[in-house]
Amino acid sequence: MLADLGLLYCAMFWGFTFPTMKILVGIYPACWLLFLRFSVSSVIIYVFFRKRIKEEFHKVFKGGAIIGFLLFLAITTQTIGLRYIGGGRSAFISATYVLMVPFMMWGLKRVFPGWLTIGAAVLCVAGMYLLSGDISGTEGFIGDILTLVCALTFAVQVIAISRYASENDPVALSFVEFVTFAVLAFLSSAIFETPAEYLSNNGIFELVFTIVFATFGCYMIQIIAQKYAEPSHATIIMSLESVFGLVASIIFLGETVTVRMLSGCALIFVAVIVSELSPFLKKGR
Repeated sequence: MLADLGLLYCAMFWGFTFPTMKILVGIYPACWLLFLRFSVSSVIIYVFFRKRIKEEFHKVFKGGAIIGFLLFLAITTQTIGLRYIGGGRSAFISATYVLMVPFMMWGLKRVFPGWLTIGAAVLCVAGMYLLSGDISGTEGFIGDILTLVCALTFAVQVIAISRYASENDPVALSFVEFVTFAVLAFLSSAIFETPAEYLSNNGIFELVFTIVFATFGCYMIQIIAQKYAEPSHATIIMSLESVFGLVASIIFLGETVTVRMLSGCALIFVAVIVSELSPFLKKGR
């Protein structure tokens, strides 16, 4: 239950970060913004947990580096893909990782995830389809491929977190993930972006909120929670990010709610409930 609450926290703050990120990407170059988020988060986690990190660093380096690289690859391919396709289409394709995870776990562990789990994943993707708006058009083939790579990478990352978190200290693992991501983001920024755009006095509150709650807090809690939660179950709970994102957009950006959006939210909620109840329903048979 605590693991589920932790994943719910991640979904909530990732969702409520949508409006702040919309502001921040208009102020900072994308890779530089990601560098700020993960480098500062690295410092925060080291300040509070340096003893644990020093003791476990050699054990978690490989796993943390892999998780950090996968997260960077997923976010980068999603960001580049958005240059070619609309946001709704990108959100829907990205959400298919929820459906990929149970089948990947089936292939890796040779254990059928169960029809309830697969059904919950299908409901979740259907809900994301309704939330995503217009996903029509065929002109963005490159964007579709990049975003599909993003979804695949997210799926692999979720599975990698479960594997490495189950046998390592999740806090130290988070530190290596943050540092790996920060280094890759810095290198990308140095190569592709303009240094003159790095400094700005605007958006400080939004930046601090995003770093503390949506980066340091969420990504560390995700790893801790996935030490105890199955990957397929974790992805369904984290899909509530889109619901919270819609709520935040309505409150802070004044976006209009439609019946289609509410239907999408309802399907995702049903998916989460089915996923939560599936262990009890299996025992009852």
